[in-house]
Amino acid sequence: MLKHALINSEAEWKKLLTFDAGDIDYEWLTDAVFRSVSIKEEIVKKDPFEHNIRKALNLGHTVGHAFESFALETERPVLHGYAVAWGLISELYLSHRVCGFPKEELQKTVRFIPRNYGAFALDCDDYEHLYDIMTHDKKNANASSVNFTLLSGIGDIQINRVAGKDLIFQSLDFYRDSVGL
Repeated sequence: MLKHALINSEAEWKKLLTFDAGDIDYEWLTDAVFRSVSIKEEIVKKDPFEHNIRKALNLGHTVGHAFESFALETERPVLHGYAVAWGLISELYLSHRVCGFPKEELQKTVRFIPRNYGAFALDCDDYEHLYDIMTHDKKNANASSVNFTLLSGIGDIQINRVAGKDLIFQSLDFYRDSVGL
């Protein structure tokens, strides 16, 4: 739901940031899930074969899939949605650095994620392997850089953006710092 809010609108994002996993309002949650599904459905209808705007749904997935694969390899399986949320931390950092995503929105979103999704433990020694997983993702035929969907602002999607290894490692440092590892 967080990803859908980020790619949709500031109003949707602000609503979602009011969610508290420790004190769930199920009526609010039902409405939020409905809105999230509607956002995804609208995007898929516009681009059923992922040639353009549907790539917006990949936000958080490049790093998130690396976390998810690494978790399975190390026998610490995680839920896909959690992996994508953790991936958002790194990818919003990349959005800030590559596309000028505003620092205030970055900080607010990053504070929300560990509060509601916890954290996935990793060490600096894991970065090389995570990067290798990212370069072998189906979207990344060119191993000298990794392809991402990023944001220049909430609702302002930037598809087919690339980041090199050094910047990706910085984003993983940012992730670790943000979740208190």
